[in-house]
Amino acid sequence: MKHMSLLLIGVFVLLGCSSNKKQEPISKSGIPVINLSEDVSIVPSLLLSEAASKVDIVPLEVTDESLLGEIYHLQITENDIWVHHYKDKCICRFSRSGKFLNKVGKIGQGPGEFIQLSDFFIDEGRREIYIISASRGVFVYDFDGNFKRQPTRTIVETMFGSIFNQFMIYNNHFFILQNLPLYREIPKDSLWSLALVDSSYQKRKIFKNPVHIGKEDQIIKNRVQMNYMFNYWLESTTNIDTYNNQLTFKFPDTDTIYNYDSTKEELVPQYAIFTDEEKGDYEYTHLWFRDRKAFDYFSIHSYYSTKENIYLVGSKGEEVYTYCYNKEDKNVRLQKRQGEITERDVPWFSIPFRRMECPFVLSNDLCGGNFTVDFRSSGKYWVDILDTGSEENRIDIDQIKASTVIDESQKGKLVKVFENVTEESNPILLIATLK
Repeated sequence: MKHMSLLLIGVFVLLGCSSNKKQEPISKSGIPVINLSEDVSIVPSLLLSEAASKVDIVPLEVTDESLLGEIYHLQITENDIWVHHYKDKCICRFSRSGKFLNKVGKIGQGPGEFIQLSDFFIDEGRREIYIISASRGVFVYDFDGNFKRQPTRTIVETMFGSIFNQFMIYNNHFFILQNLPLYREIPKDSLWSLALVDSSYQKRKIFKNPVHIGKEDQIIKNRVQMNYMFNYWLESTTNIDTYNNQLTFKFPDTDTIYNYDSTKEELVPQYAIFTDEEKGDYEYTHLWFRDRKAFDYFSIHSYYSTKENIYLVGSKGEEVYTYCYNKEDKNVRLQKRQGEITERDVPWFSIPFRRMECPFVLSNDLCGGNFTVDFRSSGKYWVDILDTGSEENRIDIDQIKASTVIDESQKGKLVKVFENVTEESNPILLIATLK
């Protein structure tokens, strides 16, 4: 089944004819098109320096209170680094140089205390941190860890019908997001993907993934149930980007990047994505236990905005595709990397659970090696977490030493940091500041 954005049905209209620049295709509805199937140049690598002006090398300080282990979630602000301490169920605050400052959040049953820590986000303007507790609601603290208020005591699970959910704030607008699979039967109208909520987390407006419209009955039917033989439907998470203080979204399986208009409280199409690659049948490619052949279809998993480019990361078979669309000349470059479809046996199932990782990897010509974007934060930063104690450690000192970089002193600093790593060391952060 050929996949084409509905926005592109019809003839492309080209803007102007007097410029020597490549003409930008426009969809029938007037939205700029990122064409991934025509005039695409294959390149061996994509450079971090195109997107970022510098990289800070930050070893996180180890103290009795800040021995982290694996990092599950972090955020970067202008002066601080915030890390979810999974074991201690709190947030650790570090300076931008990596010095441990304080903890936020406390386990318990009293005021301002919680049993579970599901997620967190930062309101840098008000110097507040929001901690999401699945069983007790939302807690707000100041940056020093003092409890301030509890905007809602609603059990988080009752806000959603899905297993995977997200919380965020943008220009004093609060949002919640949910993605498949569903874990309970819900009304069709509750099959939203994005919701604008008030400060007490009551829904003000909902937005649906366009791909879900018309499939509501099937999606609800194919939810998670207490039956180990049931093969439910799932999808990737909704992509969010806040580069240049502009909030944009891309829902799973769609071919449109939307911009959020705060004044009108609407999603406005910003770019349409065109590809003539095979996408496959929705049910076949969205099962939890998928056949190996289901991975042979093309899929876009994530996108990243920068000053000059938009990056799209996808996969086909065991290859990871990273497209780089230049906003100025409209050219598209494609880097292909070898990936791997991993398999894991699960009791009571005759086929293994298969998964395809699609990391966003650039050549780190600022300080050496590769740069994998593990997190993006504040619309300004990309973060590569180098977990020195992980069995899947990506650190290759010889590769870094052999790299051609813009700043040799930065490469020397990175090598020195790695050479001083011990078994007790916390992860090392590479924080790229976007142009």
